[in-house]
Amino acid sequence: MTEILIIIFGIIGLISVLIVMHARRTVGYVYSGAIVSAWEGKLLKETRLVEMADAPGMENLIASLEDTEYRPLLNEVLRDGEIDLESAEIAFKNHLNLRYLEILKIVPQKQKEVIRGLLKKLEIWNLKVILTAIHNGATVEENIRRYMSSPTMPSERIEMLTTARSLEQLLEFLKDSEYYAVLTTALKDYRERGLISLLSALDIYYYTSLWKTVLQSKAQRQILMKMIGCEIDIVNIKLLLRLKKEGATPEEIAGYLIRPAYLLTEGMLRDMTYAENIRAVLDVLSKTPYGRTLLDLLPQIESQGIFIAERALNEMRLKLFRQMAITHLFSLAPVISYIQLKETEVRNLLILLRLKALKVEPQKIKEKLVVPKLEL
Repeated sequence: MTEILIIIFGIIGLISVLIVMHARRTVGYVYSGAIVSAWEGKLLKETRLVEMADAPGMENLIASLEDTEYRPLLNEVLRDGEIDLESAEIAFKNHLNLRYLEILKIVPQKQKEVIRGLLKKLEIWNLKVILTAIHNGATVEENIRRYMSSPTMPSERIEMLTTARSLEQLLEFLKDSEYYAVLTTALKDYRERGLISLLSALDIYYYTSLWKTVLQSKAQRQILMKMIGCEIDIVNIKLLLRLKKEGATPEEIAGYLIRPAYLLTEGMLRDMTYAENIRAVLDVLSKTPYGRTLLDLLPQIESQGIFIAERALNEMRLKLFRQMAITHLFSLAPVISYIQLKETEVRNLLILLRLKALKVEPQKIKEKLVVPKLEL
């Protein structure tokens, strides 16, 4: 009898330990998940976006945002009843940056590095703007500087980088940063092939660094690999389609691809770089989720352009991220999903504002929107 009681108490003790361990692992995500869930509840649904595209004019569009967090932002950029589009874009980017900073505060400390790595894409975007200006023999104008913000780089640092008048001066400013080696290594290729070499080097560095951070995240490695891996695959497919359309050689294309890919094997990447046309690229992808989606859209892609493929891939990524967020509540999946959804919402709103100002017909506007597909 005593032995039975010992076994029973031992089992109870083991279960208690497992419960405590699980609670410790998930308690941080309960807090961040609750906040993200509240934010997500305020995102605009597909039906709302369609209604906004159908709005007769700009005044109606602005009125439809009355109960959203964007209306106060638009009030600040109204000029005689019209929207100052440049000011609106700056306001929306600043709004996004503030949300990124909030996200960094609420995620569990152990996983903060993953989110910081993800949000470094803003640093990359800023550097690309500066490099493009220098390459074109221009300076980063004041109105462009106002667009620049980053949750991971101080504004003073960004301001200093924008004062660079040459590539050499920019590299001097970056000497103590992680980007110095990336750009100096790409200089030879830049002199031979132009600006794309530097921009591509930054993209490759960003994604390979993020992938390394994901692999070091033992607790959620599989979840993060699926989400970030999907992102890398989609970036590679978009790049392949664009470069194929521009007539780049297989050797050039291969040099700009991000490795390692996720579902795309090295053999697939090689076959796609040598594919003769867009149809052949999609044939290589036929056994992947990306290929099955894009092959169904092939007639539209051939007749309307690769933006059809890019929009479909963006929507596929959003749907996957949303599914991961639902099935892995106590993880970073809801946070990463929300970041993508929020960025997509802001892009959609800016598209709506721009095209409404140009009096583009509603159907054409709808074709430009990326639908979040929240209603699974």
